[in-house]
Amino acid sequence: LFYWVSSDPHLRCQQLYSLCEKTIVSISAGKYWAATATAIGDVYMWDGRKSMDKPPIATRLHRVKGKKIP
Repeated sequence: LFYWVSSDPHLRCQQLYSLCEKTIVSISAGKYWAATATAIGDVYMWDGRKSMDKPPIATRLHRVKGKKIP
């Protein structure tokens, strides 16, 4: 999974290493956040506003596995 934190076309995207071993099946991104779902049903979210110097920290959401989200 790759990300970037700016609309500057000269900045290169970077890899979000904390999700490297996960099989991503869905991703959603907003202006300040992103979320992804894995093949086994885990959901991760991260804030894209924190810092441009450090990679975002993907946090697994608990109690959503197996639930239908409309």
